[in-house]
Amino acid sequence: MERDLFRGIVLVAVLLSVGCETLPAEKPYGRGMTEANKERLVIDDMEDVSDWYYAKEEDSKLTTSSKHVKEGKSSLLFSTHINHKGGQKNYPIGWPRTGKRLQDTKMTDWSDYDFFECWIYTETSRDALPSTPFTVAFCHSGHRNSTPFRLKELKKNEWVKIVIPISKLKQPKDVQSLQFHINESDYKHDDQVDFYIDDMVLTRFIDPTIVTLDVNKKLIYASDRQISATYSLSGYKGMDKVTVELEIGRGITAPVAKGTAKAAKRGEVSVAMPAQRVVPGTYWARLSLRDAEGKLIDRKQVEFRVLTGPF
Repeated sequence: MERDLFRGIVLVAVLLSVGCETLPAEKPYGRGMTEANKERLVIDDMEDVSDWYYAKEEDSKLTTSSKHVKEGKSSLLFSTHINHKGGQKNYPIGWPRTGKRLQDTKMTDWSDYDFFECWIYTETSRDALPSTPFTVAFCHSGHRNSTPFRLKELKKNEWVKIVIPISKLKQPKDVQSLQFHINESDYKHDDQVDFYIDDMVLTRFIDPTIVTLDVNKKLIYASDRQISATYSLSGYKGMDKVTVELEIGRGITAPVAKGTAKAAKRGEVSVAMPAQRVVPGTYWARLSLRDAEGKLIDRKQVEFRVLTGPF
């Protein structure tokens, strides 16, 4: 009985011999999720902001500025003096705002792109910005139909890059306008805050690249015979010629199991584990993208745990 109990707890004490072999590292030759692999479509370079609208209140102003510039000669400056006693009669504490209509630019369909990006520099009379200093909303067709994002990452006296995945928009095919606004209730009366906005673009990855990788179960038993992982890819060139390869291994040794499948924007790939049980411990699941010639394009790796099974 003691022997059976011991066998039920330990299960195995030998690692597969293939797992003891070390292999030379193979480095991707592709560009992956780098700026060099991004294609840009400029929404506005902020050299001329005459097509931007704003709430024409006494305490706000909209202009170009050369004081803080990320690209080119000027940026858009949206400057507001917070006034809790002004504004509309029923809403003395309001929402100073500025925006750009996109219908005339013919850039209302963003579904072919991966990200909305821009740079924002913030100056303020406060010691520090509030938790939500600024908000950007992407407006779709229909009454009060928009996708807002609170820009909590902004910092005083610093350029901050804003990157918003297009996949998070309610209607990426229908972006009629975009708008930045301040909620004055987040500020104190008499605060001054200036936002410099520049280099507003849509971007997308060109070559196939791995965006996400998740093992379907982070904890598996040593007796499990199959492991699956879900993934998402980006890149609009050559995806039809790419193969995904999932490997399972431990440490710096060679993989103990491998599986392949045709690449998809979003997909799942599985590997069959060896008939012999593997040693409990921490393992890696590594997804690789390979082109038609078998060359490595991109690679991403996550960890999971193998536990001693209940039987």
